[in-house]
Amino acid sequence: MGLINTLFVATNAVFWAVGGTFLGVGIWLAVDPSAFEALGAAGSAGMNDELYAASVYIMISMGALVFLVGFLGIVGGKGEGNASMLKLYHGIVMLIVIFEFIAVILIAVFWGSINDSIREGLLKDVQTEYKGETSTDGISKSWNTMQKKWKCCGSYNYTDYIESTFGDQPPWTCCVMEDGKKGDNISDVKNLPHCQAERILPYPPNGTYKYQSLYPTGCYEGLKKFVDTNSAIIIGVICGLIGIQILGLVFSVLLMRKN
Repeated sequence: MGLINTLFVATNAVFWAVGGTFLGVGIWLAVDPSAFEALGAAGSAGMNDELYAASVYIMISMGALVFLVGFLGIVGGKGEGNASMLKLYHGIVMLIVIFEFIAVILIAVFWGSINDSIREGLLKDVQTEYKGETSTDGISKSWNTMQKKWKCCGSYNYTDYIESTFGDQPPWTCCVMEDGKKGDNISDVKNLPHCQAERILPYPPNGTYKYQSLYPTGCYEGLKKFVDTNSAIIIGVICGLIGIQILGLVFSVLLMRKN
């Protein structure tokens, strides 16, 4: 049984470390919202103030819970006489696993609605939150990065900028960049005079793309492609975490029987 104790403690050390990381990052983001910019552009997907706040507090709550689970597992698995902690650990982890399976089922059932919500969230960002190519706020910087990196414009397409608070034309970060250029400056734009002219021309009445210097597809498609490309990694991480949790449940049952 010594081996089981060791494996159980090691498993929960992973929980403890992961929970502590999530808790720390969540508190960091709650105290300093500008820190969100350091976490990358993809996080902008529909990330309005309310959703940002909810996401941060969910991260803090989940981090604290996983941190607690790891702590209970480490203490409960280190020696005899810790049956109460093992039972509490077992109950909490069982609830987490049940909720995770419910969440997976709900995501599968409502996947279409979730996609629509993300697309509409992105559109709202473009039309009401985007401030410009040189703006330093998190949402604008994220959009500029996405549009340059994923070669996209707006949520659906470049026409999303019509009647936006930014203006009636897409930003220059929607312009096609010279090969090998990252688009850090407007001078990186391919055929800049042509793109500048296209940005102020009337848009096609039927919404079809006819210009050559603006990216034709929206960033929702770029985000979807990014998720699809990394889906194997995402699924692997999720399955790995659930597998560790189930392993912890098995070990806790064996240790409770021992005690």
